[in-house]
Amino acid sequence: MALDRRKPAGRRGRAKEERRLFPVWTLIALLGCAAVWLAGAKIYQEQMAAYESYAAIRQAVSGDTFFAGVTVDGTDLGGMRMDEARALFAGRQTQTEQAFSLVVASGEKRWRITSNEVPMTFDAETILARAYAVGRTGSLEERYAQVQQAAQGGYHFQTGFTYDRSAIDELVNIIGDSLDVEMKNATLDAFDVNNKTFTFSEAQEGYRVDRERLASDILAALDEGAYDRVIIPQGERLEPTVTLAQLEGLFGRISSFSTKTTKDQDRNTNIALSAAALNGRVVLPGETLSFNECTGQRTGAKGYREAGAIAGGMLVDDTGGGVCQTSSTLFNAVVRADLTIVERSAHSWPSTYVNKGEDATVNWPSLDFVFRNDGQFPVFVVAWYADQQVTVEIYGQMLENGMTIDLESTVIKTIKPSDELLYTLDTSLPVGTRQFGREKRTGYVVDTYKVYKDAEGNEIEREKLWTTTYRASQKEILYNDGSVTEEE
Repeated sequence: MALDRRKPAGRRGRAKEERRLFPVWTLIALLGCAAVWLAGAKIYQEQMAAYESYAAIRQAVSGDTFFAGVTVDGTDLGGMRMDEARALFAGRQTQTEQAFSLVVASGEKRWRITSNEVPMTFDAETILARAYAVGRTGSLEERYAQVQQAAQGGYHFQTGFTYDRSAIDELVNIIGDSLDVEMKNATLDAFDVNNKTFTFSEAQEGYRVDRERLASDILAALDEGAYDRVIIPQGERLEPTVTLAQLEGLFGRISSFSTKTTKDQDRNTNIALSAAALNGRVVLPGETLSFNECTGQRTGAKGYREAGAIAGGMLVDDTGGGVCQTSSTLFNAVVRADLTIVERSAHSWPSTYVNKGEDATVNWPSLDFVFRNDGQFPVFVVAWYADQQVTVEIYGQMLENGMTIDLESTVIKTIKPSDELLYTLDTSLPVGTRQFGREKRTGYVVDTYKVYKDAEGNEIEREKLWTTTYRASQKEILYNDGSVTEEE
């Protein structure tokens, strides 16, 4: 008989019932809830941590003071407000301005330079603004990073100041002007026409301050804060290029020329007066001298007398006759002094007192003799009449190396006059009279040269001055036979 191995029905039923009271899915649900709770707790913790971190960061970058580790000129401004920092550096600025005091000294002269003379410009306001911006620019994270860096390694700023360079330059010029000494060459001061001697001024050594270096030395001391430094200006000595000894050897009589006069006392009086009018005249560099301006119009009121003169190609008596000999003598002295001839005219016929081509006639006011001084120094005219001789000398800087100048004239053509008499009607004569007019005169064409000679008298150069033409003239008779009347 087979055995029945099945469990009793009651036990199996209870087990089945128990399984129905606690199913598997419930466990799964519980486990899921637990996981959710744990995840939520973690998120909450993370959020709380993030919030706390954010709050800490916000707290760290907030406030109205400089952050710790931010230094300006070595002073940690951490915890200091901007107004407090400004006050601090304003005080330092005042101290710096008060301490600023340099001395420039040269011999017994001293100049004190302070901030009153050289205004200072400080950049503390700009630097403080940069320092205050640490932790306040960029995103929150960037700001916090700046605060952290300041706390760990620090942000360091340095203030500075500048000087009014134009004020320094002005002071340097004032000091330079006070110390500069003008270099002076020896110069010609005067000429004594009576003693024929020159007076010279001594040369003077000069001194010039190196203004660029002085300005640089002042700025260097200011930049270094070496306010107790005494600055000594540097410069250079300026040696004269012309000494008194050199100058004395350069001046003397450049030229002299004399002509012999006649025994006519009236004519010699005129020559003496015109020579006296020239005597002592000074011609400065670039200036001219006019014979007519020196003498003025030759009148009886000035002592001039009637004497023979050439007018219209004829010899006539004229007030001041004979002064052409003085002007011709002056001309010869001027040429030999290497001065520049500006205006010169020849006589109608050759003069007896100078070579052909070497005369210079004058007539008030139409004809004049004028020369110019193109040299570097004044020239002086000495002129006088004595013992039937008129002399003109020119004094000034002598020609180089003992050189002299002479005149040479050559007749290149002789013009023979006609032998026929020339009759010329002159209604100013009484009717029925005749009068001698012009002499029969031979004409000439003359070349005149300026000849330069060395100290031994050897010719070194020849320069043609001009060609002079003296016209030939027939013997002339003036008459009035009454053939022309006033009615006609």
